[in-house]
Amino acid sequence: MEVDVQPLLTVSGLNRLVNQALTRQFPLIRLAAEISQANMAESGHWYLTLKDKQASVRAVMFRREASALTFRPAEGLAVEVRASTGLYEARGEFQIQLLSMQVAGQGSLYDLFLRLKARLTEQGLFDASRKKVRPERLARVGLVTSYSGAALRDFLVTLQRRAPRLRVVLFPSLVQGAEAPTALLGALERAARTPLDALAIVRGGGSLEDLWAFNDEAVVRAVAASPHYTVSGVGHETDTTLCDLAADHRAATPTGAAEWLAEPDQVLHARLAQRGLDLRQSVLAFMRQASQRLDYARRSLPNPRARLASHRSLLERALERYPSTGRSLIQRFDARLDRLRSRLEALSPLAVLARGYVLALDVDSRPLTAVRELAPGDRVQMVFADGVASARVEAVSQDPGAHADAQS
Repeated sequence: MEVDVQPLLTVSGLNRLVNQALTRQFPLIRLAAEISQANMAESGHWYLTLKDKQASVRAVMFRREASALTFRPAEGLAVEVRASTGLYEARGEFQIQLLSMQVAGQGSLYDLFLRLKARLTEQGLFDASRKKVRPERLARVGLVTSYSGAALRDFLVTLQRRAPRLRVVLFPSLVQGAEAPTALLGALERAARTPLDALAIVRGGGSLEDLWAFNDEAVVRAVAASPHYTVSGVGHETDTTLCDLAADHRAATPTGAAEWLAEPDQVLHARLAQRGLDLRQSVLAFMRQASQRLDYARRSLPNPRARLASHRSLLERALERYPSTGRSLIQRFDARLDRLRSRLEALSPLAVLARGYVLALDVDSRPLTAVRELAPGDRVQMVFADGVASARVEAVSQDPGAHADAQS
C-alpha cells in the first residue's frame, strides 16, 4: 500500500503558495495591451481588464501608483505597463498589479479620441440645434479651471480690461491627470447649482495626453448637460477637445473665452456710441431744417423795419404838408401830458409823505391800515419821504383822540 507523503493543504494555503511562486517567477514584467474595462473604486484604486486579440487578464492599480497617472484609463486605450504578477488569494484569481502605465503612442490615444467623438456625434451630443444662445446681458460668469494655471490669470486680466463690471465665480478643479475628470465633474456639478449667466471652462495648451481629462466621456456629457450657457477655452488655437464640441461656444484660448463673454459689453458700448452719433446727426439735421424754415418765413413775412420807415416817411410828408396842424396837435398832446403828470404827482404816495405823513409797514413790509393790526411790542417800519426808520409799539389805543390828548 502506497503512503501519500504530500502535505494536506487548505484552499487559502494553496492560493498563498501559488501567489508566492508567481511573484518569485515573475517579479517584474513589461506588458503591452489594450484596456477593455476600467473602473475606479471610491478608495482610488483602479480595476482594469487588459487584453490582446487572443486573451485577457485582470489588473489592479492601487491608489498610490494611480495618483502618478497623467491620463484617465479608458476603454480602447492601448497602454504599456510595468507590473508584478500574483494571485488574488481570496478568490483564487490570477491578476497583475500595475506599478506604472503610459499610453502606447499618441496614435492610439488619438484613435480613441476619434472613436469617442464619432459615437457622441452619432448620439447628437454635438448638434448645433441643442446649443444655447449667448445671453445679451451678463452679470455673473462662472469659471472652471485650476487655481495655479496661467489660464486663470489670462482669463481674469482679459475680462477686467474688456468688461470690468462682470462678476466671476470660480469653481477650482484639477485640469490634468487621472483624478482631473472626477474633479472637473465636481466643479461642473457645483456650477450647475449656482445662479450664473454663463460658464467658462478653460485650461492652457498641452499635448493630447495633457488635455485628456477634457475628452473624458462623463465630463463631456456634463458640459453638454449644463443648465448654463457654456464656453470652452481649452488649449491653444490648434487644440480641440470633445468639451469644445459639447460646449455652446468654442474659444481658441482662455483669453478668447474671456473676449467672447465680454463681447456683449463691447457691442453695447459700440451701440451706445453709434446711437449718440445718430442723435447728434438728427439734432444737426433738425436745426438745419428749422433754419431753412426760418429763412422762408422771413421771406414771406413783411419786414417791420420797412413798414416803420414807410409810416415815418408818410408822417414826415404830412408834417411838411400841414406844419401848423402838426404843431397844434403836438401842443395839445403836451398840455394833456402835463395835466396827467400833475394828477399823478398829486396821487403819488411820496407826495403825501412829503407833506408830513408816514407809511407804516409790518415786519413783512405789508402796509398797516388799522391800529387793531398792532400789539404792544410789535416792530414796525416807518416810511418817510426821505427814508425808512424801525420802531417798536409802546401802546395801542383805538380812540382817534388819544393822540391829541397825549400831546396836550
